[in-house]
Amino acid sequence: MKPSPSHPDDIATWLHRQPANARAVDLSVIVPTYNEERRLPPTLVDMIDYLDSRKISYEIIVVDDGSCDRTSEVVKKFERIRSQVHLIRVPKNYGKGHAVRTGVLNANGRRVLFADADGSTPIEEVQRLEAALDRGAHIAIGSRALASENTKVTTSWHRKYLGRAFNLCVNAMILPQVADTQCGFKLFTGPCAKFLFERQQSDGFSFDVEILFIARQAGLKVEEVPINWTNIPGSKVSLVLDALRMFRDIVLYKVRHRAISPQDFEDYSKAAQTEEQATP
Repeated sequence: MKPSPSHPDDIATWLHRQPANARAVDLSVIVPTYNEERRLPPTLVDMIDYLDSRKISYEIIVVDDGSCDRTSEVVKKFERIRSQVHLIRVPKNYGKGHAVRTGVLNANGRRVLFADADGSTPIEEVQRLEAALDRGAHIAIGSRALASENTKVTTSWHRKYLGRAFNLCVNAMILPQVADTQCGFKLFTGPCAKFLFERQQSDGFSFDVEILFIARQAGLKVEEVPINWTNIPGSKVSLVLDALRMFRDIVLYKVRHRAISPQDFEDYSKAAQTEEQATP
């Protein structure tokens, strides 16, 4: 009798060979959460009502990043009545980057959106991002910095100007011509999402910069889209301390991902298509 695999690499190979038991859906929505028992429920209600009205297949993956409150219990109530809602509970608080990565790598969507738990961006804004993907973009990112007659951004002056100052530094150091790297509302094609988040390593708030840098290295088309956005009290981001950590991380990203090239994404896409065709 053949022994069972025991080495982690052997187990990973075995898992990779198994047929997927989940059908692809039109849209996966990833919602990273940390102590969001109060702000999350209205967001989930809005998402479910809107996506139901679209008549598309979807899933909402809520990643509880080690909350100390009743966030998981709240999500379980939604799980019991809606098959599209799934909870992933992380045993300790790693950070937003870790939570989003965990959700994306467990997603089955042909398109993958991540959105903040506070509902600062109305879920209906996904249609603006979908239009960008329909035009050929691999990634559509919501922007609070681009001017538009059809959108409105409501926030405090200090958040606005500190955010702009941070983004100007990011432009100078690593990502020129991106007006808003940090908006928590981004849409990806399914293969693009998997490619990026399999390589993304940051657990903290700077993960947006990391994935956009990887995308640039890989030659992916990114379109920035003006959206409606309202600052909701209760943010976990420290505008000063987290900004300092982000600057440290940016240096690491430039070194860590310097070898990524457009050929990497081309090879990844071909392998994914071959695997999809071979799956019964």
